[in-house]
Amino acid sequence: MKINLRKANALQLAIQDALKGIKFDTEVKVNEFQIAEDAIAKLRLDFVAKQDRQTSLLNSLYDIRKSVSRANHQANINDKLADIASLEKKIQFYLDMSGKSVRESVEVVAGKLEKLRNRKDEGRSLYYGHDATVDTSIFTAEDLAGFRTAVVLGKKNKQKLQDELLDLNVRTEIELGQDIVNVLTAEGLL
Repeated sequence: MKINLRKANALQLAIQDALKGIKFDTEVKVNEFQIAEDAIAKLRLDFVAKQDRQTSLLNSLYDIRKSVSRANHQANINDKLADIASLEKKIQFYLDMSGKSVRESVEVVAGKLEKLRNRKDEGRSLYYGHDATVDTSIFTAEDLAGFRTAVVLGKKNKQKLQDELLDLNVRTEIELGQDIVNVLTAEGLL
């Protein structure tokens, strides 16, 4: 049976949910009116059945995972995912930078520095003042506009890559073996 990668992902999630739902009881309480060996044997059979179910589900899950991995490699999906992750980091960087303040003009910085120098000449100690330095950003208004443009372009490129990725996930298929089909059908997942 062939399924696309989107369906394979959904199946993997469903299998993981089914695995979480398997609860293993390993202790039995026997009262004076029960036959101890029968109660223990019954719980042990239940344990073995659940263990077999778990093993079948785990085998199916990891067989699908390996098939998806091979398909991702062949369709260059891993490269697309890496490109998207790279763009996300770049977008975040430029988004952070675009929120910075604009640099003071050369004249304002020079004027503030001159004022500080004059204060020093008047005998005041700069070491005790809280404004003994001139703080300014390094970015011009054009720099910040460039950062905002980089964010917009990065988001467009990311959306394009995500659209390509979606197309690949729908078009790329893997083959499920009959054993997996049987297990997942029995579980009600197919």
